[in-house]
Amino acid sequence: MSNRIRNIQLKINLTKEEKELFEKKMKMTHCKTMNHFLRKVVSESDIFVVDLQPFREIQGLLSRYANSVNQIAKRVNSTGVIYSDDVNDIKQQIDHLSKEIWQIHSLLLDRTTTKGDDS
Repeated sequence: MSNRIRNIQLKINLTKEEKELFEKKMKMTHCKTMNHFLRKVVSESDIFVVDLQPFREIQGLLSRYANSVNQIAKRVNSTGVIYSDDVNDIKQQIDHLSKEIWQIHSLLLDRTTTKGDDS
């Protein structure tokens, strides 16, 4: 074993379901051995860490804005009048949400174009 290039062994424990998933994915890659599959996964696969906080913030914004629209709709349905301030407020909220989404889009795009960076 000391003459081998790959002389370090790893041992893993899996549940029955994990083993079945492992074997299914191994077959999808057309790897003949577990060693080949694991080396392929480790050396060729990218790992992405995603911070979901910006999405949670957008979800909060969407919820608040939807509540505002519902309140305006109730008022319009009961009075038959819509105020220009309400329309302008909704426009501002939509603009703010669009900017937030664009920032996330830019961040994700930047992360995919600098793939391989350790940032």
